[in-house]
Amino acid sequence: MTPETMNWITQKVPEFSQLRDDEREAVNDFSFLWSLFEGSVLNCHCNVDKIRRFVRNLEQTNRLATISMSPYVGYLRNRYYVDGTLTNHYQHLHIARSGNPSEVVQMLCNENSSHSIQLIGCLVVIFRLRNNLFHGEKWRYRLQGQLYNFQQANQFLRNVMDCV
Repeated sequence: MTPETMNWITQKVPEFSQLRDDEREAVNDFSFLWSLFEGSVLNCHCNVDKIRRFVRNLEQTNRLATISMSPYVGYLRNRYYVDGTLTNHYQHLHIARSGNPSEVVQMLCNENSSHSIQLIGCLVVIFRLRNNLFHGEKWRYRLQGQLYNFQQANQFLRNVMDCV
Protein backbone atom coordinates (compact mmCIF):
# COMPACT_ATOMS: atom_id res chain seq x y z
CA MET A 1 0.00 0.00 0.00
CA THR A 2 1.38 3.38 -0.88
CA PRO A 3 2.07 5.85 1.91
CA GLU A 4 -0.50 8.18 0.35
CA THR A 5 -3.25 5.54 0.53
CA MET A 6 -2.17 4.51 4.02
CA ASN A 7 -2.41 8.10 5.24
CA TRP A 8 -5.79 8.59 3.62
CA ILE A 9 -7.28 5.39 5.10
CA THR A 10 -5.80 6.21 8.51
CA GLN A 11 -7.51 9.59 8.42
CA LYS A 12 -10.83 7.96 7.54
CA VAL A 13 -10.44 4.98 9.89
CA PRO A 14 -7.89 5.80 12.62
CA GLU A 15 -7.98 2.20 13.94
CA PHE A 16 -6.46 1.03 10.64
CA SER A 17 -3.09 2.44 11.68
CA GLN A 18 -3.21 0.16 14.72
CA LEU A 19 -3.17 -2.93 12.51
CA ARG A 20 0.22 -4.58 12.29
CA ASP A 21 1.96 -4.86 8.93
CA ASP A 22 1.24 -8.60 8.76
CA GLU A 23 -2.48 -7.93 9.28
CA ARG A 24 -2.58 -5.42 6.43
CA GLU A 25 -0.48 -7.72 4.23
CA ALA A 26 -2.85 -10.64 4.80
CA VAL A 27 -5.80 -8.54 3.63
CA ASN A 28 -3.84 -7.30 0.60
CA ASP A 29 -2.76 -10.84 -0.25
CA PHE A 30 -6.34 -12.04 0.03
CA SER A 31 -7.53 -9.33 -2.36
CA PHE A 32 -5.00 -10.37 -5.00
CA LEU A 33 -5.40 -14.12 -4.49
CA TRP A 34 -9.18 -13.95 -4.65
CA SER A 35 -9.01 -11.80 -7.77
CA LEU A 36 -6.69 -14.32 -9.41
CA PHE A 37 -8.86 -17.26 -8.36
CA GLU A 38 -12.10 -15.69 -9.52
CA GLY A 39 -10.58 -14.43 -12.76
CA SER A 40 -8.69 -17.55 -13.77
CA VAL A 41 -10.82 -20.33 -12.30
CA LEU A 42 -14.37 -18.95 -12.23
CA ASN A 43 -14.35 -16.93 -15.44
CA CYS A 44 -14.38 -13.55 -13.67
CA HIS A 45 -17.64 -14.04 -11.76
CA CYS A 46 -18.30 -16.06 -8.62
CA ASN A 47 -21.48 -17.47 -7.22
CA VAL A 48 -22.32 -20.71 -5.44
CA ASP A 49 -23.40 -22.49 -8.63
CA LYS A 50 -20.07 -21.67 -10.28
CA ILE A 51 -18.24 -23.02 -7.24
CA ARG A 52 -20.27 -26.24 -7.50
CA ARG A 53 -19.49 -26.58 -11.23
CA PHE A 54 -15.80 -25.95 -10.57
CA VAL A 55 -15.73 -28.71 -7.93
CA ARG A 56 -17.69 -31.09 -10.18
CA ASN A 57 -15.12 -30.50 -12.92
CA LEU A 58 -12.28 -31.26 -10.51
CA GLU A 59 -14.06 -34.44 -9.50
CA GLN A 60 -14.61 -35.53 -13.11
CA THR A 61 -10.98 -34.90 -14.01
CA ASN A 62 -9.67 -36.71 -10.92
CA ARG A 63 -8.02 -33.58 -9.51
CA LEU A 64 -10.28 -33.18 -6.47
CA ALA A 65 -8.32 -35.69 -4.38
CA THR A 66 -5.09 -33.74 -4.94
CA ILE A 67 -6.33 -30.79 -2.87
CA SER A 68 -5.34 -30.94 0.78
CA MET A 69 -8.35 -29.78 2.75
CA SER A 70 -7.88 -31.15 6.26
CA PRO A 71 -6.00 -28.16 7.74
CA TYR A 72 -8.49 -25.60 6.42
CA VAL A 73 -11.57 -27.68 7.20
CA GLY A 74 -10.22 -28.14 10.73
CA TYR A 75 -9.65 -24.41 11.07
CA LEU A 76 -13.19 -23.65 9.87
CA ARG A 77 -14.74 -26.21 12.21
CA ASN A 78 -12.86 -24.73 15.18
CA ARG A 79 -13.97 -21.23 14.24
CA TYR A 80 -17.56 -21.80 13.14
CA TYR A 81 -18.79 -24.97 14.87
CA VAL A 82 -17.98 -25.49 18.55
CA ASP A 83 -19.55 -28.00 20.93
CA GLY A 84 -22.22 -28.95 18.41
CA THR A 85 -23.32 -25.38 17.79
CA LEU A 86 -22.69 -22.90 15.00
CA THR A 87 -20.80 -19.96 16.51
CA ASN A 88 -21.26 -16.22 16.43
CA HIS A 89 -18.46 -16.10 13.84
CA TYR A 90 -20.63 -18.27 11.60
CA GLN A 91 -23.53 -15.81 11.91
CA HIS A 92 -21.20 -13.01 10.78
CA LEU A 93 -20.43 -14.85 7.53
CA HIS A 94 -23.97 -13.99 6.39
CA ILE A 95 -24.28 -17.26 4.49
CA ALA A 96 -27.95 -16.48 3.78
CA ARG A 97 -26.80 -13.74 1.41
CA SER A 98 -25.41 -16.51 -0.79
CA GLY A 99 -28.56 -18.63 -0.64
CA ASN A 100 -27.70 -20.76 2.41
CA PRO A 101 -25.84 -23.46 0.49
CA SER A 102 -26.20 -26.67 2.46
CA GLU A 103 -22.59 -27.67 1.77
CA VAL A 104 -21.28 -25.17 4.31
CA VAL A 105 -23.19 -26.64 7.25
CA GLN A 106 -22.50 -30.18 5.99
CA MET A 107 -18.76 -29.45 5.83
CA LEU A 108 -18.75 -27.89 9.29
CA CYS A 109 -21.03 -30.33 11.13
CA ASN A 110 -20.40 -33.66 9.43
CA GLU A 111 -16.95 -35.13 9.93
CA ASN A 112 -17.73 -37.68 7.20
CA SER A 113 -18.68 -35.16 4.53
CA SER A 114 -17.30 -35.93 1.09
CA HIS A 115 -14.26 -34.24 -0.39
CA SER A 116 -16.50 -32.37 -2.85
CA ILE A 117 -18.84 -31.14 -0.07
CA GLN A 118 -15.80 -29.99 1.91
CA LEU A 119 -14.31 -28.09 -1.03
CA ILE A 120 -17.61 -26.42 -1.89
CA GLY A 121 -18.12 -25.50 1.77
CA CYS A 122 -14.61 -24.09 2.11
CA LEU A 123 -14.86 -22.05 -1.08
CA VAL A 124 -18.26 -20.66 -0.11
CA VAL A 125 -16.85 -19.55 3.25
CA ILE A 126 -13.98 -17.83 1.40
CA PHE A 127 -16.50 -16.30 -1.01
CA ARG A 128 -18.40 -14.91 1.99
CA LEU A 129 -15.12 -13.62 3.45
CA ARG A 130 -14.54 -11.90 0.12
CA ASN A 131 -18.04 -10.43 0.06
CA ASN A 132 -17.80 -9.26 3.66
CA LEU A 133 -14.48 -7.57 2.90
CA PHE A 134 -15.31 -6.06 -0.49
CA HIS A 135 -18.83 -4.96 0.46
CA GLY A 136 -17.70 -3.35 3.71
CA GLU A 137 -18.91 -5.74 6.42
CA LYS A 138 -15.35 -6.37 7.66
CA TRP A 139 -14.81 -2.63 8.14
CA ARG A 140 -17.39 -2.64 10.92
CA TYR A 141 -14.76 -4.50 12.95
CA ARG A 142 -11.94 -2.38 11.55
CA LEU A 143 -10.33 -5.62 10.35
CA GLN A 144 -9.06 -6.37 13.83
CA GLY A 145 -8.79 -10.02 14.77
CA GLN A 146 -8.86 -11.15 11.15
CA LEU A 147 -5.19 -12.01 10.58
CA TYR A 148 -5.46 -15.77 10.97
CA ASN A 149 -8.75 -15.85 9.08
CA PHE A 150 -7.16 -14.23 6.04
CA GLN A 151 -3.91 -16.20 6.33
CA GLN A 152 -5.81 -19.49 6.37
CA ALA A 153 -7.98 -18.48 3.41
CA ASN A 154 -4.90 -17.31 1.49
CA GLN A 155 -3.10 -20.61 2.03
CA PHE A 156 -6.16 -22.58 0.99
CA LEU A 157 -6.66 -20.53 -2.20
CA ARG A 158 -3.00 -21.13 -3.12
CA ASN A 159 -3.44 -24.87 -2.50
CA VAL A 160 -6.53 -25.01 -4.71
CA MET A 161 -4.91 -23.02 -7.51
CA ASP A 162 -1.82 -25.26 -7.40
CA CYS A 163 -4.08 -28.20 -8.29
CA VAL A 164 -5.90 -26.67 -11.24
